[in-house]
Amino acid sequence: MSAFLAWLLGDKPQIAIAGALGGMVRWMTLRDNWRDGLIAIAVGAICAVYLSPLAYPIIDVVLRNIIVDAQARTLLSGFMVGIGGIGVVGFVMDLWKARRKKGVKFDDRDEN
Repeated sequence: MSAFLAWLLGDKPQIAIAGALGGMVRWMTLRDNWRDGLIAIAVGAICAVYLSPLAYPIIDVVLRNIIVDAQARTLLSGFMVGIGGIGVVGFVMDLWKARRKKGVKFDDRDEN
């Protein structure tokens, strides 16, 4: 039990929880149905774990003097990615579908 608690208090689970809460805020703000809400929470958690390292430098530069604790800035970046993660994923998926519909390959280099 103590090993699980130690894991739960680690960086990745905390960032996932922050992202899930960001997804929940998005859901509650947009007042979507419960299925969309569960998707927003799951996508927020997943995106926070994998995309918050990309958002952290922006959060760090903007809030370094306001939020002194680096751990708090890390969790805030996870939360922010959780709020916007579903929008980013939707944009990438729409871009992917549009390119597939046009028959454009993502790798347009010559294959000679």
